[in-house]
Amino acid sequence: MILKRKKVFFITAGVITLVVFAIIVALLLKMQAYKPQIEAAASNALGMDVRIKGRLGIALVPGFGISLKDVSVRKGGADVVTVEKMRIGLKLIPLMRREVRISRVGLVKPVFSLVRDKNGMFNFEKPGRPLTEKLLDVTKSSISQGRLVYTDEKSGQKIEVDDFDATIRKLSYGGTDGVELFKNILFAGDIKCKTLLINNFILTNLVMRTAGGKGLLDIDPVSMDVFGGTGKGSIHVDMTASSPLYRVIAVIDRFRIEELIQAASPGKVPPKSIEGKVNFSADLTATGKSADEVKRSLTGDLSLNGEDLMLSGIDIDALITKYERSQNFNLVDVGAFFLAGPFGPVLTKSYNFGSLYEESLGGKGLIGKLVSVWKVHKGIAEATDVALASEKHRLAMKGGLNFNNDRFVDVTVAVLDKRGCAVYSQKVHGPFRKPRIEKVSIFKSIGGAVSNALADAWKFIQGEKCKVFYSGSVPQPEG
Repeated sequence: MILKRKKVFFITAGVITLVVFAIIVALLLKMQAYKPQIEAAASNALGMDVRIKGRLGIALVPGFGISLKDVSVRKGGADVVTVEKMRIGLKLIPLMRREVRISRVGLVKPVFSLVRDKNGMFNFEKPGRPLTEKLLDVTKSSISQGRLVYTDEKSGQKIEVDDFDATIRKLSYGGTDGVELFKNILFAGDIKCKTLLINNFILTNLVMRTAGGKGLLDIDPVSMDVFGGTGKGSIHVDMTASSPLYRVIAVIDRFRIEELIQAASPGKVPPKSIEGKVNFSADLTATGKSADEVKRSLTGDLSLNGEDLMLSGIDIDALITKYERSQNFNLVDVGAFFLAGPFGPVLTKSYNFGSLYEESLGGKGLIGKLVSVWKVHKGIAEATDVALASEKHRLAMKGGLNFNNDRFVDVTVAVLDKRGCAVYSQKVHGPFRKPRIEKVSIFKSIGGAVSNALADAWKFIQGEKCKVFYSGSVPQPEG
């Protein structure tokens, strides 16, 4: 009896296997015959020219489906997407009812070439109703060894992503297109990227975990290597209101400041003028539908700090000593270059630091400690603890930087005595590109002559009270 049952089981299994094999062969033959129709249907659906240059096949692992090789999607004679290999998983039971239900999509070595033209239109957009619902009706999607190039023809911005892997899980769609799209998508996923190039900024070993639903998007955590340091943080986007809300938290530990400066303003500052490791942190929120609205609403905290930073071509102590004799050097040059901290790369694009190098005459120096802490409110950054200590002197900055109109707001740079009082100071106003720099205010000796501003000022005020200019975390150097 047992042998008979086993015999029946094996016969049944064999018949089922033969039937499945016959179905697979039939499907394979039919797919090859209908490849032109498949290309035409895909082209009509996407509004682009879809071509399958390789063969279509049956895939059995990790589940039943079809495989395609050498797929291209073109528009206007240019590639939008090319895929070396594509796997589409199909659900068997619906397929027996002649219903196509996709369970998963996998892309191997795809290349995405995305362009946004001067009118704000993307090269993959199709006039009329987008087929978002059909494209997103997949339970799992994956990309391996991908590459993406994004070009914005209006702003000139270019983003390149090399060797990235992505997995999107639990993807579901509520059925509304347009501005409500992100309010009706649910998904979770992981992204790994070997290299991300944003203009001149290079991030490597980028890892992100994403989750979205009901108008909310969280990318948390984010980790990366940047400028020789390590970074981590999170991104939160809330699109439930009429205007999107953004929050970015970031920390970058021990990155090379010279790499940041050269990436932010190539050719503007001599290479390796300042070298060393610094730390950066930011916690910023913003809201808005456009870049300008986001900039004007930007609020939060930014800081940069470092120790033992080597200077080449600039000697702060020599500059100050020279100034004591000639009074022909702008303190603002030192402040704008060194003290602006996280905003330094922005200022170096606009501000002319030529006199800083001319007056220094190729000297070398050291910044023992640099602290640059800022409070940002509606696009205006206010200095809260901004100072540096060289081997012999201490400098500090007060005032604000208005990035809504790119202007200095009552910025003052001062050389300090041991008590934090300004020995002499200088104010700057107006646009970053053409600032109005006031004359230096100097403490004078009793006789009125200025033979040595630091020495005479200290003698004059050592027994008197003074208004403390700076009382932050950078101490007076012992030298």
